[in-house]
Amino acid sequence: MIARKIAYNVVFNGITKFISIGLAIFSIGMLQHYLGVTGYGKYTTVLFYFALFGSVSDLGLHSIMTREISKKSANESEILSKIFTLRVLISFSVFLISLILIPLVSILFFHYPIDIQIGILIAGISFLLSSSYGLLNGLFQKKLAMDKIALTELAGKVIQAIIIILAVKLNKSFLFAVNSLLFSMVFNFIIIYFLANKFVKIRFIIDLPYWKKFLKKSLPLGIGAIATFCYFNIDTLLLGFFHTQEQVGIYGAAYKIIGTLVFFPAMVIGLVFPLFSRYINEKEKFNKIVNITFKFFIIIVTPLVVSVQFLADEIVTIIGGAEFIRSAFPLQLLIFALAFIFFGQLSTNILIAASKQKTLMKILIGVAIFNLSANIIFIPLYSYNGAALISVISEFLVTIISFFVLFKNNIYRPNVPKILFIFLAGIIMLSVYCFSKLFLPVTVILAVLSYFFILFIFKVISKSEIQQLLLRK
Repeated sequence: MIARKIAYNVVFNGITKFISIGLAIFSIGMLQHYLGVTGYGKYTTVLFYFALFGSVSDLGLHSIMTREISKKSANESEILSKIFTLRVLISFSVFLISLILIPLVSILFFHYPIDIQIGILIAGISFLLSSSYGLLNGLFQKKLAMDKIALTELAGKVIQAIIIILAVKLNKSFLFAVNSLLFSMVFNFIIIYFLANKFVKIRFIIDLPYWKKFLKKSLPLGIGAIATFCYFNIDTLLLGFFHTQEQVGIYGAAYKIIGTLVFFPAMVIGLVFPLFSRYINEKEKFNKIVNITFKFFIIIVTPLVVSVQFLADEIVTIIGGAEFIRSAFPLQLLIFALAFIFFGQLSTNILIAASKQKTLMKILIGVAIFNLSANIIFIPLYSYNGAALISVISEFLVTIISFFVLFKNNIYRPNVPKILFIFLAGIIMLSVYCFSKLFLPVTVILAVLSYFFILFIFKVISKSEIQQLLLRK
């Protein structure tokens, strides 16, 4: 029954997310063509602050709450209500503080024009809604009902795309486009809050002793979230400080493509994380779940990395136009960062399930210090190319160090049969790209087909694994 629900959620979420990706890429393309490099740089700066608010207010609440309500005999309604109340209060406090700090920071350091400052304010209101409904996702993860979240967020993406189309057609400013984020978050919050209340009754409960006890568990993750934000996003801020909004726009175009794909590892881990927590002390079941996930990630990552190396110019030109051709090389670098993110998501969430969040916090802080120091050195010299390279190294460090901790503590050691055949399939795919003289779309189709043909021939996915994914066992 559990395998059936997981498979259904993976398939349904995958379909809706791919549609969402299509809408996101369409919207990004319209904005890049309409706003140009500098205007899109402003839009990227506003999105940076949206992410900043989220990381500061995270405090590890979502992951620890999901872990707690996934335990047997957990009082879902009480736990969720108390943490939801805490989340709302923290988010509102962060928003109020930002109303004072953002203008001050702008005046003293970045000299943002008024339209960017207003955009950041809109992002702050959007964040209030996003952080509140985002916490409720933990309930849907436990219930293996992420299809409802996926469908709601898809509808929100449709609303966002419609507003962006109106902004372009009516010749509105980039602030009109920023409002698309706000309206999308309003819709998502209303629907997801209503759906969550169908599972459990959510009330506003103030419980200071419980919050204190809970925050002791979650704060290491919260600090880790801020560290993650630093090494994942601080380059955007530094590019604006050392260079111009045009440089931010070039980098933002490549980074946004990666950002649209980050959903996939997060989606899969979101579905299996409750099982990590449930079976962390049952070695055989736990290893089985993690090994299948590990193999699945390798199968997905390999063709992504290979394809982007050959298609980067076409990708950025199709989406944003010739003006964004300089985004191609950062994209070729950042796809490696995405590859490490897949496995970093896996390893760090295993650490959380194993209650090693303090260790994870130390890893993330260490990488954040490296990232900040390296970016301060390399961004003034190499602009967005330096930022992209440091992102790759940072994601690699998170992944390799967290896996080392898992090995050392005998929590998990990957055991992926036939992994060499996956790499063989990748090499054959690479050969098709290198030597094919056919029309580019035909070459892409042949490369993809050759990759999956090799996986099929050598039975990289076993019959038992297919049966698990297809609901039979």
